[in-house]
Amino acid sequence: MNNEHAKTIANYIKNISQIIQEAFNKMYEVDYISYVLYIGRASIMPGLKALTGTDCVIDNLIDIFNDETRTKFYLRYLRRNYSKDGFCYYGDSGIDDLHVELMIYAHLWDSHYFLKSLTRLASIVSGKGYIWDAQVNWWRKEKKMQDCIIIPIKNSGLELGNLLEQCYRHEIRNAFAHSQYSIDASRRLICIRTDEGILTLKFDEFQEIFLKSVILMNKMENLLERNHDAAAQMQTPITDVFKTPDGLPVQVYGEMVKRGKTLCPEFRLVRVKEDD
Repeated sequence: MNNEHAKTIANYIKNISQIIQEAFNKMYEVDYISYVLYIGRASIMPGLKALTGTDCVIDNLIDIFNDETRTKFYLRYLRRNYSKDGFCYYGDSGIDDLHVELMIYAHLWDSHYFLKSLTRLASIVSGKGYIWDAQVNWWRKEKKMQDCIIIPIKNSGLELGNLLEQCYRHEIRNAFAHSQYSIDASRRLICIRTDEGILTLKFDEFQEIFLKSVILMNKMENLLERNHDAAAQMQTPITDVFKTPDGLPVQVYGEMVKRGKTLCPEFRLVRVKEDD
């Protein structure tokens, strides 16, 4: 990778990391318990109430496991290609790389884990609290992205809203999903067929959108994990008593749990006995 390209990517990482940190700080300030539930990946698992008294769980890793193969792939792809000197969409495999990036981009913006994280963040920073049972299997996705994520985050004053508006381009996602695009290699253009006509996007424009989207998803997950682990390692109650959506009084505790030969930082949702 040439020095100028490396510098550009380094600037993306620095700026996006700052934007995400600002959003996490806002969640912490607006609603601390919701922030803890966010970094603790709290969710609903129907059917548990008969056994535990609540369907609410914390440290639910199912969505992460479902996303793991895909996220490891795109990170390997970035490290492999963007560490090459002078990497760009030229040569025998260059246009193939562009198709791969279109696929990664479309999959990223269809990731339930990523969309749930953004939906919950938007709800917290707009003062509506944590969404335990976030549903993102949306029909009119573009409208839902605007109404449930982008607009609430922008209205909260966070720069993250502007970044999301720049990165989420439903035309690109739809074009790849429905094979409604073609590549003009000589003019370095992606030609997207829409109901309104042909939309053209320069290779460099798409590359910026693609890189910022991948960095955003990766840095959000990394910060969540770091904050989760730091809180769990305190090995103490992390919250005051609060009630789950089904009315059960609980607290969140941090603890180090032995898994095999490894001590793992984890959250635990502890039922609290109410005073008579």
